[in-house]
Amino acid sequence: MARPNAFELNGFAVVDFATHKEVTRIELPKLPAGKAPFTGGGNTSHGLAVTADGKVLVVNSRLNSAVYMYSLPDLKLMGSVDVGKAPDWVTLTPDSKLAYVANAQSNSVSVIDIKSMKEVTRIPVGQVPKRNITAMLP
Repeated sequence: MARPNAFELNGFAVVDFATHKEVTRIELPKLPAGKAPFTGGGNTSHGLAVTADGKVLVVNSRLNSAVYMYSLPDLKLMGSVDVGKAPDWVTLTPDSKLAYVANAQSNSVSVIDIKSMKEVTRIPVGQVPKRNITAMLP
């Protein structure tokens, strides 16, 4: 069976940075019965972030309207959080306690507590948020 291209993969590629080779691909979980995929927008899976301690990988799924967390380095699924439609970019606070996820088709940003894996609030932000960052100001 042919492997999906980057736009079709609802997951992420694992790369060996020493050899610059792809080692494997991890597919995100399938949706439970009764939950329909969100097919509008861009890439199937887009935003990734690693916590400051290097122990958790945060991965968005536009298709599933969810964020998944994997332990590092073993890449075991720790859990998931439902967010708004078409989650796009993700950024973490410097202490890695919170993830901010731009929900492009819900015009909102989800704030996720990484430890409890729960959405603590959803902030309305206007039309099609995407590229979000965390900045420390003096």
